[in-house]
Amino acid sequence: MRKATKVYWKLCKRILFMAIAIIAISLFFISCGEENDGTNEDGGEKTEDKTPIELLPRDNDISGWTRDWTFSEATNYAALYDLIDGAAQNFIDNGFVSAVFQNYRNESGLQLELRIYEMNSEEDARKVYYELAPASSIPWIDIIDTGRIDNSALAAYSIEFQYKNFFVQDIIYERSDSSLEIARLFASHVIDLMKIGSNE
Repeated sequence: MRKATKVYWKLCKRILFMAIAIIAISLFFISCGEENDGTNEDGGEKTEDKTPIELLPRDNDISGWTRDWTFSEATNYAALYDLIDGAAQNFIDNGFVSAVFQNYRNESGLQLELRIYEMNSEEDARKVYYELAPASSIPWIDIIDTGRIDNSALAAYSIEFQYKNFFVQDIIYERSDSSLEIARLFASHVIDLMKIGSNE
């Protein structure tokens, strides 16, 4: 009888140890999965979904440039019409979701306006990019395939680009090599935020 009891307890201990081992291994794999949530299959960082507001540069992200009081947001068709009137129809016809407009200013008073439109899909954003092509532009493909510099205005440069489900216009109200470089810096910064993380 004692022998049977000993065998029984040994068996219970083995089952208990096996259960503990299974639980420990399961917890290990679950924790590994959580650690890898921020990477894709190639080990690169995943891009989380962003809102246009999260993609706006903060004060001095571009050295010497700060946000001014001019900020507008559109989360429906009527608000978008209030901002850009008839031009809104191009966006509405192509899956408009939301938009933000933010003005920036440097110490000398030079102004830059950043417009970020969120569309329903990458395809919708690309349609807007091609439909709004200006009369005169040159490619801007330093860090993105769908980018251009609109040089049709007499006193401004505008960099326009599409990345994922966003279409962006970055307008600086001066025509010079240095102002164009500032516009490039703003555009590059927004693209970096789209790729690696938000400002918040």
